Parts: sequence; structure tokens; C-alpha cells
Amino acid sequence: EHIGYKSPSDGYDLTQLRLGIYIKPARWFELVAVTQDSRVFFNQHIANAPPYQNIWDIREAYARLGTESEGSADLVIGRQMFSFGDERVIGPSDWLNMGRTFDTIRLDLHPAGASVSIFAASVINAVDGQIDHHIEGNNLYGIYSSFKKLVPRAVLEPYLFWRIAPGNVSLPETQGHGHLNELTGGARVAGTLAGGFDYDVEMNKQTGSLGRYTIDAWGGHWNVGKTFLNTRGKPRPFLEYNYATGTKHPAGDTWSTHDQLYPSSHDKMDFADQFGWRNIEDLRAGVMEKIARRWTFTEMVNNLWLATKNDAVYSASGAASVAADPRATSRRLGSELDLVGTFKQNAHVTYGFGFAHLFTGRFLQEATPGKDYSYPFTYVTYVF
Repeated sequence: EHIGYKSPSDGYDLTQLRLGIYIKPARWFELVAVTQDSRVFFNQHIANAPPYQNIWDIREAYARLGTESEGSADLVIGRQMFSFGDERVIGPSDWLNMGRTFDTIRLDLHPAGASVSIFAASVINAVDGQIDHHIEGNNLYGIYSSFKKLVPRAVLEPYLFWRIAPGNVSLPETQGHGHLNELTGGARVAGTLAGGFDYDVEMNKQTGSLGRYTIDAWGGHWNVGKTFLNTRGKPRPFLEYNYATGTKHPAGDTWSTHDQLYPSSHDKMDFADQFGWRNIEDLRAGVMEKIARRWTFTEMVNNLWLATKNDAVYSASGAASVAADPRATSRRLGSELDLVGTFKQNAHVTYGFGFAHLFTGRFLQEATPGKDYSYPFTYVTYVF
């Protein structure tokens, strides 16, 4: 309801079907082919196009030498989904109806208690009605590692990514400013503490160049919670803070808008997915509970601000959704209430439902028509 904080509203049905073939002629050799059909029905204001619709395309197609669970290494060549850590920087983004894959050459090393992925990849550019390809020159090179024994009762995940993108192609990350040459270094650490407490912290720093600009940006995520194991429903109240820099002086020589890369961005800032990890400040509190063996509920409240009102509002996809407004008198984006439930019927069927409502703040009221945004939803997932 109220798409773009304006009057138009829409209701639609999304369907997604994946069919895969997995062939393993030898213990050390595997061939994978997965096709996917994504469609949208009954829509009025959203397009019959990605990420809602991409009819019968190649989801994955790769060969693996070695195994993921045995030996010291395995090599993947072809088209594959990526999932690293909490998927805050790189993930398949499965909440989108068509998701995300990469054309890649990837080497995974897995010594005892650790794993290291080294890859060269290019994200698939989805176009409905044709076989999808990547954009030449839009490349990501990286190392993502995970260590389970360096920090007590925690996993430590350092990473380093080098991203380049051509200046003659329109991408949300470059915004027409020219060639991108960007280095992102960061780490995630997540674990448990005494007394039922847990934590998840991730931070990264970005340098390099974007056209005439020098890149100087960073982002952070901090979450702490406590599970009451002896209380009915085992509730886990939590407090979370997210931050990502924006460009304070667009006419200057420094580009400070954090590049969120390729995350599974759903529910990383807000459940309604109106905001991405770019030019954002987000304070979130909530509670998760299992009221029965198959039922899980989550209630959350978000308070959101722009890091700087001199930069745009960015959507969950990373694209600018509301331009910077020099007349704006506040950074306040608003508050969001999220109510989410899931019911796991069995190993194959899961039902979900929920409601998210964004109460627009002063910035959105000044820079847009300012109507509150509502997002009710239901879904069913069947895995066979």
C-alpha cells in the first residue's frame, strides 16, 4: 500500500519453481544444472520484469571438482549461488522472486576448523524473455574466510573484495559517475556468551575510486540478544544498530556512499525492504519466540534516519529511491512496526505471514508525498 509513499497501491501473487539435476559420476566430480521459473500475477503497478518475473531461465549450471565436505579443496566453474556469512555483503537474495547468481571460478579451501573461498565472479544481469548473462567488466574478486577456533564460542569471518565496474553501463552503485574501482575489507564475528547472550557484529571499510571521486566509506552492524531458555516460548529479545555512510558533499572529491555489494538484503534494515545498507542509520529492537514446536513469531520496531540528508534514500536493492532534497529540514525517515510469523508443517512445507507498516518521518514527508507504507504478505514454501 502507498508505493513510493504515494497513493498507488498494489496486490500481487508471486510464484517460483526450481527444477534441478545433480549428477555425480565420481566422488570428486559433480555436475549441477538448475532452471527457475519466476512469475508475477494480478499486479497493476509493478512491472512484469525482474526481480518479480523472469520466465524459465538458467539458475545454476556448474561443474565441481572435489567435494565440499571431504579433502582439502574443491573447485567450481560455472554459474552458482553465493552465500557467505550472514549474507549481509554477498548472498542469493532469495526473498526476491528470482534471486541472484554469479558466473564464477571459485576455489574453496577447507582445512580443519576453517574455510576459505577465493573467487572471480560477475553477477548475472537478469532480463526477462532471454537467457541471462553477466555484464562484461562488472567483476568481483574476493576472499571470504571463516574460522571457528580463533575466538572462543564464536565464528570469525574476515573478507576482502575488489570490485570493478565499467563507466559506460548504468548501475545503481555507480549512478552514472564513471568507472568503479573499489576495495572492501571487513569482518564478521558472531557467537554466544554466558547467561544465554549472543551477539553478531560486522563492519567493513571501502576505498578506491568512482569516476573523479575518491572512495571513503564504511558500514557497520551490531546485534545483541538474550535467549530465556527456561521461559515458555524461549523468547529472545534483541537490540540492533545498523549504520552506513552517505556522501555529505556531492560537489566535493570524496564519495562516501557505502556500497552494500550483493547482499540478501531482505530484513537487514527493515522487513518492508524500503531501505538498504547505504546512507542509513537504523536502531532496531524486537523479540523472537517459539510459542509452539512449529510456530515462530517475531515482533520488531525500527527507527530510521539518513546518515546525511545531502545524499539519497537507497532501497534494499541499493538503487536510489528518493533523491536528496536540499529543502529537507530533518534526516528522519520514520518508524516501522513489523509482525512476522512462520509455521513449519513438516520437513517439506512452511507457511509464513506478516505485516510491516512504515510511519513516514519528516524527511519523507518533505521530499515525497509522505504517505505511510504498508506491506502485508503471506507465503508457502514447498521443498520436494
